[in-house]
Amino acid sequence: MIDFGLVDAVDSESIGPPGQRTFRLRANKEANYAALWFEKEQLALLGREFSKLLAERSHHRGEPAKSIPEMGPFPANPQVEVQVARLGLDFDEKTEHIILLADDAIALEQGDTPKFRMEINREQAISTIRSIDETIAGGRPLCPLCNRVLEQNGDCIACPGSNGHLSEVALPPTGD
Repeated sequence: MIDFGLVDAVDSESIGPPGQRTFRLRANKEANYAALWFEKEQLALLGREFSKLLAERSHHRGEPAKSIPEMGPFPANPQVEVQVARLGLDFDEKTEHIILLADDAIALEQGDTPKFRMEINREQAISTIRSIDETIAGGRPLCPLCNRVLEQNGDCIACPGSNGHLSEVALPPTGD
């Protein structure tokens, strides 16, 4: 297992044009860097889970977060890259750290201990939640009816409200 312990900085980013973007959580500990690759929906869920852990278990909920150092330059080839196949989260109430464990497909198949571990403090978690929200919002617009991502041409193929059945249907009289 690669254990970064409490990281110095963490954030999220997307790479590529809308519709073809890839998403990652970036972390660094001293001179070591890690990139955890996610699907867009997985990254969004991670942000919600961070928020949920803080809301349910932090003793400092509602308190403003202190400012934290930004990531700064991130190498093109970080020391650790994980295409996340399984993710585990825990919260240490004593230190107020979120503990993140990540497996890639190979580690998951082999039943090994998690491939990667890191801890983030409360302030880093709050900052990462914001970073994830900004990263996700930087893509294609969402359908106003179902909140799913619109296709390049502006259509929402999976939306039940935009499949040509939006017109009102006249109901037969009830016979009263």
